[in-house]
Amino acid sequence: MGAKGSKKGKKQRSWLVRLLRFVFFAHCVFWGIIAFFSLLYNFINPPITPLMLQRYLINGFDWQKRQFIELEHIPSSTVNMVIGVEDANYYKHFGFEFGEIKKARERNKKAGKIRFGASTISNQLARTIFLNTERNYLRKYLEAQVTIIMEITLSKRRMLELYMNYVEWGKGIYGIETASLHYYGRSCKRISRDQSRKLVSILSSPIRYSPQTYHLSPSVRQRYNMLVRYY
Repeated sequence: MGAKGSKKGKKQRSWLVRLLRFVFFAHCVFWGIIAFFSLLYNFINPPITPLMLQRYLINGFDWQKRQFIELEHIPSSTVNMVIGVEDANYYKHFGFEFGEIKKARERNKKAGKIRFGASTISNQLARTIFLNTERNYLRKYLEAQVTIIMEITLSKRRMLELYMNYVEWGKGIYGIETASLHYYGRSCKRISRDQSRKLVSILSSPIRYSPQTYHLSPSVRQRYNMLVRYY
């Protein structure tokens, strides 16, 4: 009985060791892929992202022709608006706002599901160019790893430039230049400050609302009012 128990225990430990090795190997492969593309995106712009494919293949959103614009050509007032409403401490943190994460965790616990986030611009970029927008703990777990790798391999300026050009701004609309041309028929360099406010205010809910319908959402309208007050 003792010998059988010992053999059984050894088999269980052997199985556990193999599982842990596989998990570690899978993580290493994932980290390597993300690090490779993060380094690559210092020099080239992603031609396509998983989010774009998800929206096109699963959600059926028409694919708007995407227009890339360099960060220095985007009005500084517009960039400041985005940072102000999405991640005020963007240049101060290493990808995470732990105080906000704690608050979001407590709110989600009360709600019984993932309803609230504490995503920084870095987190949003991680899921925009490497993952997707599904709300589950696996995606959040992978998002945290991608964020750390990006913070190491990409400059804050480059991450912000990628964010401004790839974040979702409507159904099949990615990036501020594409959004500005779609909604206003003009480059983001040429729209008014109030048009910029409306454009930035819908970032929290770009699929449901547009600069023309932002006022229908209390939370989006609150963001717009904040932008009017401070920008």
